[in-house]
Amino acid sequence: MKVYAHKVTITLRDGTTHIVDVPDGEAILEPALAAGLDIPHDCKMGVCMTCPAKLNSGSVDLGTGMLSDDVTDMGFTLLCVAMPLEDCNVTVVDDDDLLEVQLHG
Repeated sequence: MKVYAHKVTITLRDGTTHIVDVPDGEAILEPALAAGLDIPHDCKMGVCMTCPAKLNSGSVDLGTGMLSDDVTDMGFTLLCVAMPLEDCNVTVVDDDDLLEVQLHG
């Protein structure tokens, strides 16, 4: 059976939690922005790394994102390129937190 959307639970930096339906084959960021969520972003191509999140459950396809395997293995993702493969739970994190992990592991 074809799944047409995945439910993605997003916890923002202010601690509020929202559920967004993300159409199959789409990244999380655009539907979240369309739902009115305030998520920092810039390039929307997985390069600038201003939309990081921690993947708490579920799985995503990162497509063309610029995160290294060791960083994604720690559960980090970029919302602009993260396409859910199933229902997911993510927490938006500060891009400085991601930078710290990238620099110091």
